[in-house]
Amino acid sequence: MPPKTIGELLVGKNIITEAQLEKAAEEAKKIKRPFGEVLISNGLVSEAQLAQAQSEQLGVAYLDLSKYASEPGITESLPLDLARKRLALPLFKSATAITVAMSNPLDKDAVQEIQQAMKTRIRPVFSAASQILKRIEEEYGKSSSPEVARDIEDLQASSRSPADAASLASVVSIVDNLIAKAVEMAASDIHLEPQGANFYCRYRIDGLLHDMPKLPKQYEGATTSRIKIMANMDIAEKRLPQDGRIQTVIGKRSIDLRISTFPTMHGENVVIRILDKSRSLLTLEQLGMPFDSRQVFEEMIRRPHGIILVTGPTGSGKTTTLYAVLTKINSTEKNIMTMEDPIEYEVERVRQSQVNVKAGLTFASGLRSIVRQDPDIIMIGEIRDFETAEIAIHAALTGHLVFSTLHTNDAFSAATRLIDMGVEPFLVSSALICIVAQRLIRVLCPKCKEPYAPGQELLDELNIKAQPGMQFYREKGCRVCHQSGFIGRLGLFEMLIPDSEIQGLINKKAPANIVRETAVRKGIKALRDDGIAKLESGVTSLSEVLRVTQEA
Repeated sequence: MPPKTIGELLVGKNIITEAQLEKAAEEAKKIKRPFGEVLISNGLVSEAQLAQAQSEQLGVAYLDLSKYASEPGITESLPLDLARKRLALPLFKSATAITVAMSNPLDKDAVQEIQQAMKTRIRPVFSAASQILKRIEEEYGKSSSPEVARDIEDLQASSRSPADAASLASVVSIVDNLIAKAVEMAASDIHLEPQGANFYCRYRIDGLLHDMPKLPKQYEGATTSRIKIMANMDIAEKRLPQDGRIQTVIGKRSIDLRISTFPTMHGENVVIRILDKSRSLLTLEQLGMPFDSRQVFEEMIRRPHGIILVTGPTGSGKTTTLYAVLTKINSTEKNIMTMEDPIEYEVERVRQSQVNVKAGLTFASGLRSIVRQDPDIIMIGEIRDFETAEIAIHAALTGHLVFSTLHTNDAFSAATRLIDMGVEPFLVSSALICIVAQRLIRVLCPKCKEPYAPGQELLDELNIKAQPGMQFYREKGCRVCHQSGFIGRLGLFEMLIPDSEIQGLINKKAPANIVRETAVRKGIKALRDDGIAKLESGVTSLSEVLRVTQEA
């Protein structure tokens, strides 16, 4: 007999009704949130009731951490980093083992790693992840070293200057560990967010923000000052936004950090963009572009002149695609020059320049100078205004191959966007030779992805007709993927090569939806089509395709 679901267990205990179960399950699918989270947010169950049902389903003992205190000093046996990594909290010792609360007590690798670190046998029990995280902050705060305790007292004393506070060993350690952990987890950004009595930390991983354990509120000002000092920013200026840069080495990896601070009513918000310089640039083959589309695209990027645009919202991988293109066509026979903001990666034998607004170097002014440097190929980080668009179009029409990015939702809106900027339609239609729109979709973890049968409603939303033998997968979560169910991302692509009919529509200033209808009639594959192909091949999940393509 298969194990009961969480919902069935809750109904069996008369905690919720069948009707409430069905309604919550429907809502969870609709808003794409975990079923248990919907139950709690709707007030149908308490967190303790849900956790108890989960433990029963897993077949392990359950402990409500709000009712149990930890044995004094016992957390010293398990390093804080490992406690956070495994969501584990030592509780008390018996003659034969130490009882440890875990969010996943059936994870044998986690149990083994904890036992090795603690040098004793453990008895894993199940507790709610949020309770464990909260207690980790509380318990490890209590057992802080005398040095950290002294530092907190010093930070609370008004006599310490921000610069002195930022140099405390514990503050230096917090910032170093914060960055090292983000690099280890392949995060693209770190967010530090003061809010009332809390100091939140979030990492952006595979395009989505994830809550990390909160930082001690006492360290807020000193942590921000430490980051500002490292980035050569003004630690006394808290009323205005600031930007800075840090170059560091973590392990053997060269890391470039872009720092941005922004004043809010609760204090300075800090965002750190992480650029891993030691990471190899992706090739066109690794981006995820369908084989037939890639063959056509590789023909287009070897054209002698014209403009090729990569479009999509912020964070959709446009710059990564352009770097892959430059790597592909780079040769000693070509003079390739770029104007970027910022330079994210260095490409051998490519002359790269970076926007410096304070010095008067903008995309437009830089591009105007580049065309006098005898370039064969020009890459512009982004077309933001009429002046940049006009110079780029002119360069493309006078014998240069130009690559750039544009903020539009799809390939069919790119020409309209340039015309809206003020470029003449006939110039746009003459210069544009290829437009690629893209998104980034998360890839299911191959270690833990699980097959399932999605509901007909979801299939209908993507216009998928289930065929015999067709298999769908969804995320589960394991140690390898940090319990997220996903590892890495791939691109979804749609490509438009303007032919005479499309050029005619551009000249007539036809709206984007007319361009789309014409292109689809000609057989162009849209972003969602590529997503469905990756879904059917088991690369990603149905909910992920819906999430990424809902505005495409």
